[in-house]
Amino acid sequence: MTEQNTTDSTNEKNTPSFEAENERASSATKLTIGLAAVAIIVVVGVVVSLVMVFRGEDAEPLVSLDPTTGSSATAQDKDGLFEPDPVFDKGNRVIYVPLEPHGVILSDTLASSNRPADQAPSGVMLQRIHGNMDLPFSTSDGPTTFTDNGVATGFARTPQGAALAAAHYFAYVTGGADRLELLEQAGKLSDPTGQFADLGLPDSMATAALPMIKVIFNPDLALVKFGYTAEMDDGSTKVVASKIPMVWREDTGWVLKGDATALGVEYEPVPADGWQQWW
Repeated sequence: MTEQNTTDSTNEKNTPSFEAENERASSATKLTIGLAAVAIIVVVGVVVSLVMVFRGEDAEPLVSLDPTTGSSATAQDKDGLFEPDPVFDKGNRVIYVPLEPHGVILSDTLASSNRPADQAPSGVMLQRIHGNMDLPFSTSDGPTTFTDNGVATGFARTPQGAALAAAHYFAYVTGGADRLELLEQAGKLSDPTGQFADLGLPDSMATAALPMIKVIFNPDLALVKFGYTAEMDDGSTKVVASKIPMVWREDTGWVLKGDATALGVEYEPVPADGWQQWW
């Protein structure tokens, strides 16, 4: 963003008040959060967000899904815990509908961290929780339990666990004030300056985990990027990425961090390196 000229026609410097500067900074921050929210919400209503982009003449997909990770997890070992038939989402992904509104835990143990950072979590299953939130559960990296108010927790201290946690917790942020409150009550949101307040989103909005993932991982602080491909006004195709900072706390696990420096939306040209599809 370009700063406005602070000098008038007589070359006298206009000095804005401290309150005005604060208001401007607050508005800019809320705009950044709002744009990031749109990047997640759009997957619910726009099928193109799940379309793979191909690289020139070699026709190799931008991202790949490793079939050995168990991404085609089924509910056959969870008889009686799901609706009899799964459903398709707008991108033709298979979604299982648990009878319990908060979802079904697939494993109460976590896998070893000795894996490549770009390897998908095992046994991924997309579950439709709370009626209209399509989110990933895994057999390797969590979640392993729920908080008292039904928010998934127990994600591994791994790139895979950070990505799973980010998918869940940012869905609560973009799901409306009622779901944001659930996340706060569960202790999974660090937002001391109130950046996520007053986003103006309706309660109980439909949300979904975007298919493209990139993780910049540190065991104490990870940056999870969720993306989709979109055609720009100039006719080019780019990856639109939401950046979600996740901080690890020993007594809590992964927590979504309200960090205005890291939060936001960015655009990457296609082909874009480092992206994976995990669900």
